[in-house]
Amino acid sequence: MDRRLFIQWLASLGVTLTASGVVGSATAQILKPGSTELTRLGVGDSLYHPTRYLFVADPDSYFITVYDINTAEQLTLLNFGIRPRTVEIARDDSMMVVGDYEVSRLVLYELESRTRKDINLPSPLYQAFFVPQSKLLAIALRDQVGMVNYETGEVHIYPQRFDSTRRNTHLYAYYNLLFSSYSQNYWVLDEDKPQIYRHSHLEPHDAPWETIDLSAHVPSGSGLDDGIASPEDFMVALTTKDGSRGLIYFPEDGRVLSTGPMHTAGSTYRPQVTPYIDFYSRRVLFSDSSAHVVMFDLDKGDEPEHYYLHDKHHKNFSPRLFRSGWLESTWILGGDKGIILQSYEDPEDSTYIRSPWAVIDMWVTGDSKTLLYTLDEGIAMVYRHDIRTREALEPIRIKGVVMGGLLRMGTNNSICY
Repeated sequence: MDRRLFIQWLASLGVTLTASGVVGSATAQILKPGSTELTRLGVGDSLYHPTRYLFVADPDSYFITVYDINTAEQLTLLNFGIRPRTVEIARDDSMMVVGDYEVSRLVLYELESRTRKDINLPSPLYQAFFVPQSKLLAIALRDQVGMVNYETGEVHIYPQRFDSTRRNTHLYAYYNLLFSSYSQNYWVLDEDKPQIYRHSHLEPHDAPWETIDLSAHVPSGSGLDDGIASPEDFMVALTTKDGSRGLIYFPEDGRVLSTGPMHTAGSTYRPQVTPYIDFYSRRVLFSDSSAHVVMFDLDKGDEPEHYYLHDKHHKNFSPRLFRSGWLESTWILGGDKGIILQSYEDPEDSTYIRSPWAVIDMWVTGDSKTLLYTLDEGIAMVYRHDIRTREALEPIRIKGVVMGGLLRMGTNNSICY
């Protein structure tokens, strides 16, 4: 057994290694691969508490550890026999989905009854989106999209394939799926060409996909990378594969807004951060890897505001992901070397939280007051900040995982995650 596997085994026991290598005391038995949970909960106890229970996935093992953020108590350790690379929780139901791009199935885990259902798929799961007020789950596979009814187990896969002639491995998807949850619209971004393919689950199964050509707005001719769709089809925000610009597409009239030139990738792949749409679909944020942030406030017009964060903060800060909080007054940008909290209204009101390591994931609680985040080095922790005061809160030392990765709760303050 190599050292990393040994540490994973110790983590599942609740055992820690001190700096001197001394092994601490075990608090639970090992959770074997393929079993579902090791828990302190009683029979019949629920794992469904959207505002309190935090699910932390380990990027390097099968484990998901669950904590009560009010008490910092570990509730259970989950293991579905796959690496939890895709984890999503419904916002209005007690269902969680877990997937792994190396395995052609997904796991549905009912949080109230703590029961699981495995569903086989034609190829691995890369993305998943719960549809509000339904029992539906939109899914993105290696080269197809579809819909799962998680109550009946029915799986509907569209025959249209989204692949690339450049494919040389099975472990990759050459497109990115955006999903409008209320209209049930699929927006497929083509990595090879500046095109979007659109289809609604409410349309007939065999209805043709609409092709939206954005080449007139992408001078480099680059394909598309990542984005976010508003739930009601008001707009789609996206970035180009080469990182050269961000776009906002308005489906109703076909209008397009552009950030203008941003980072030019050259020979190095340095994509932009996934764009962010605020809760009210008023403001849209883009950032390139050099911390040049572009914000559109649609209430003020079509001209963007620019923030050059390297000029104001750490020169080595490299953005990774956006969030927002405290009643949509503050946007948050996490990345290498720290996190920036910035007022939407006051360009001078900005706080830089330094970190020696990179942010893996961030989550804002449903009341929008607390930022939770994980880092890619150091002791496994969930770090916490009060967004109102921008002061650090006591972190939660997490057990059962080697490293804290994805963070998920059953509620949040945003449409974007």
